[in-house]
Amino acid sequence: MRIEPDRVRARYDDFNNFRRGLLALKHAHIHSYHAFGPTNLVDVDELMPVRFSPVRGFAIFAGFIGLVMFWVMCITTSDIYSLVVGGKPPISNVPFVIPAYEGTILSAAVIGFAVALVIAAIGFHQPPADYDPHFSEDSYGVEVLCRLEERTHIMDLLRNTGAVEVHEV
Repeated sequence: MRIEPDRVRARYDDFNNFRRGLLALKHAHIHSYHAFGPTNLVDVDELMPVRFSPVRGFAIFAGFIGLVMFWVMCITTSDIYSLVVGGKPPISNVPFVIPAYEGTILSAAVIGFAVALVIAAIGFHQPPADYDPHFSEDSYGVEVLCRLEERTHIMDLLRNTGAVEVHEV
């Protein structure tokens, strides 16, 4: 049997109190929370838990594959047609640096953009079943994942920062 962590949800009517709540969570070294609000939350981005995106890894991998693929393409073309590039033997590495570099940039950019679109999952998504519609209308909210023994401490912490409503979910 798997035990699910408890969730505590707080609702704020004031943006400054909401910001203080996120700051208190950050200072308490609590990293598993989600924030909701009727406006863009860019102003509190530095207070949000850090989430790493896999796009960078895909772009680096695609860049490496592009480098190898374009290098092999240059060598194969030069070998098949016996091209003399820059007065060098048909297969020489120096003239192939620029096409390989451009292949690196091209493949990393295209694959990185495609992966970003896939991960962003552009389109309409239904909110979770237990989503509070107040967060889309007139108030801000924080939902904290916590263990049972941390629940009262987190609830007190959120109440002390000006939360209008704090409850378990």
